[in-house]
Amino acid sequence: MAGIEKKILLCDMNSFFASVHQSYDPQLRGKPVIVAGNPEKRRGIVVAASYDAKARGVYTTMRYYEARKLCPQAVFVQPNHMLYRRYSEAIMRFLRRIAPCEVASVDEAYLDITELVARGHTSRRVAAYIQSKLYSELRIPSSIGAGPTKLIAKMCADVKKPGGFVEMGVQQYRAYFWPQAVGKLHGCGKSTVERLKHKGIHTIGELAAHPVEQLRAWFGKKGEYLHRAANGTYESPVNPERKKGEKSIGSSRTFAFDTMDRDLIARTAREFSEKLAEKLKQKRKKTKTVVVEVKFDYRQAVSRSMALTVSTDQADEIYRAAMQVYEVYFSTRPLRLFGIRLHQLTDEEYEQLRFTF
Repeated sequence: MAGIEKKILLCDMNSFFASVHQSYDPQLRGKPVIVAGNPEKRRGIVVAASYDAKARGVYTTMRYYEARKLCPQAVFVQPNHMLYRRYSEAIMRFLRRIAPCEVASVDEAYLDITELVARGHTSRRVAAYIQSKLYSELRIPSSIGAGPTKLIAKMCADVKKPGGFVEMGVQQYRAYFWPQAVGKLHGCGKSTVERLKHKGIHTIGELAAHPVEQLRAWFGKKGEYLHRAANGTYESPVNPERKKGEKSIGSSRTFAFDTMDRDLIARTAREFSEKLAEKLKQKRKKTKTVVVEVKFDYRQAVSRSMALTVSTDQADEIYRAAMQVYEVYFSTRPLRLFGIRLHQLTDEEYEQLRFTF
């Protein structure tokens, strides 16, 4: 809307995987819940933890035995990605009914509530309604950030968890975040943080004050993003058409020596096909395109693909397509690396959970 400042919300479901298990199984409510790789075999790593488990020092990627030692009273459950996806779909359907909504991940979404604010609703009131409905209907706690841009809304949502609401304008954003470590800036990963520290830039404020030309020389186009983000001036519209998710999945292997051994390639292709088919089934997806990727010596990877007539999640069909591509394009030269990647992933049909939103 021309002439009216944008107002964006970022809705972040708190401890989403653990919260879903507590919602779905009432016996888990009120107990610390840890989602781990394989609780039955007592191994693997922590995928998610409820806030009462986090309060005891449990964190994502922690080893199972360490989490058990810190929180012996916790209930350990295995990941159930199909269930998470069903909850996520229900939540996103609800959010789309409120305002234009961009799904950022399975447990996050941006809402452009500019029009609602122009009609007299406050950001706090809209956020309170969302949080109340999500918890009363699904028992899913959420934190919400609000601001004139997606970036500021995202940064605000991380300030107060769980169940918080924080709103900032550009000046408030600068006052609050400029003294903080540069690693707190959204989109500034570990390698970027290390490079910035090496250049003497340790806080978001120092990054904001650094000449954008120098940042561009160091980081290319990303340098401009870092400068604008640090200053709270980076803008991108809420895009309801954007669909976050994996565009492809794959596996590859580098051999000890260059090889033309067809049996070795076939065994590797069979192994990858079975592993990728299992991943597709877990994610309730099918593939329409099978890509074979190879390397000759240590040069850049080369790939060729085959489009399937019908989408599939079957290992045999993936294997047959991959071997056909290999035979046609790559069987006459020794390979250093062989890989299979599945593109054009499509959703399976599944029964939706019935929520009363």
